[in-house]
Amino acid sequence: MHALSIVFLIVAVLLIIIFVLLAQTFLGLILTEIGLWVSWIPLIMIIMSIPFLVQYSMEHPRWDFFLLLLSTMLNLFTFIWLIRPFLRVYQLNKEFKKQISKNLGNDYLENIDPEIESRYSRTVRFNLLDYFKGIRKKQLEKSVKTINDIPYRTINNKTLKLNIYYPKQKGKYPTILYVHGGGWIMGSKDKLHAVRVLKKIASLGYVIFSINYRLAIAPTFTTLTKIPHNNPTIREMVSDVRTGLIFARKNTGKYFGDERNFFLFGRSAGAHLALLTAFSCEKKFFEMEGIKCSKEQMALTGVMAFYPMTDIKELYEYYEKIGAPVLKQSIYRGTGTLEKNENLYKIFSPINYVNKKNVDKIPPVFLATGKMDRLVDAYQSEELYEELQGKGIKSVFLEFPWANHGFDSIVNGPGGQLVFQYLSQFLVWSMSQKKNTSFKMSSR
Repeated sequence: MHALSIVFLIVAVLLIIIFVLLAQTFLGLILTEIGLWVSWIPLIMIIMSIPFLVQYSMEHPRWDFFLLLLSTMLNLFTFIWLIRPFLRVYQLNKEFKKQISKNLGNDYLENIDPEIESRYSRTVRFNLLDYFKGIRKKQLEKSVKTINDIPYRTINNKTLKLNIYYPKQKGKYPTILYVHGGGWIMGSKDKLHAVRVLKKIASLGYVIFSINYRLAIAPTFTTLTKIPHNNPTIREMVSDVRTGLIFARKNTGKYFGDERNFFLFGRSAGAHLALLTAFSCEKKFFEMEGIKCSKEQMALTGVMAFYPMTDIKELYEYYEKIGAPVLKQSIYRGTGTLEKNENLYKIFSPINYVNKKNVDKIPPVFLATGKMDRLVDAYQSEELYEELQGKGIKSVFLEFPWANHGFDSIVNGPGGQLVFQYLSQFLVWSMSQKKNTSFKMSSR
């Protein structure tokens, strides 16, 4: 038996582990989006094995041939697995188009204000050339101005800051408040992948305020089962988001922003906080630290949530089921134990605010997630979408069958290109709808 055939088999198995098995766990968050960049590795292995397959097929015994054939088949499987998003993206795009037309109306792009025509793509498509070119950083820097670390709140001797991204060209631009993710215990407004995304959106004609907020104290070996008394919870985080919203509304005019068109946007835990802030205006529980809900300050044109937590109790039980104690600790830090704080789990779950009483107070919602998400199960978004649809609340839900948590970090990947093009359509549609219909959060 030749050592070469064994080496080929070992490499093939390693590629399966790295690019197939790992991609289905939370450790391989963006592997599917960069599949075309790394697909050359199994392809080269296949090409290299062909002459040896021919040679070994004529020899006896043929164990080397069968081992090499097995490694070739494994490499072929890995290659197809890596390029499958690119094979499916065009059909998926057609399905998304039908779904959005059904939810928002076949003519949802027909009444767009001519002044905002440049802010969206009428025809959504995946561009392979853009995938390889990536984001043109220099071009973004030319069109978008950045101001970092502006204080917007001081609470308990802690100063919270935000970044602003806005077009350099003067105009009247809609405003977006962005809330970062990180499981309520980590993350920052300065994360590189988030900055890229926000600058890309700002370049289309939006003023974006990206906030930091108080985080729960991350668990350590000594505090694994004990929460410090000064630990911020989701309640305090919502207070910070509300404060950021008020600050942004008061100041957006300085950066060519239009306070009449205001959106909330979040990803992961930030998406949860964005939804909770948008849905819970009339919940007295969140009135704290001098921050109350008012019609003028909390009025929203829409809310966008990527892979959000929507049912905290269900997510906690999901983490128990899959045996993820570290992930369960994130909820534990932000909410407390389920046994002692079950009522908080209900209060902190956005899905519980989708009811007849709140129908007129919830703005249009844009949801996006990956079917392969192992950090926040896709069912969290699916369930919220079904509730919104059942109550007649305008909403869009995009589920990418190959995608994992954070798939949109690769902005020009197959999922990234589609989700941001449809997001731009949702934004302009929401602004056009506001002329005829009010989707504002009510005041007391």
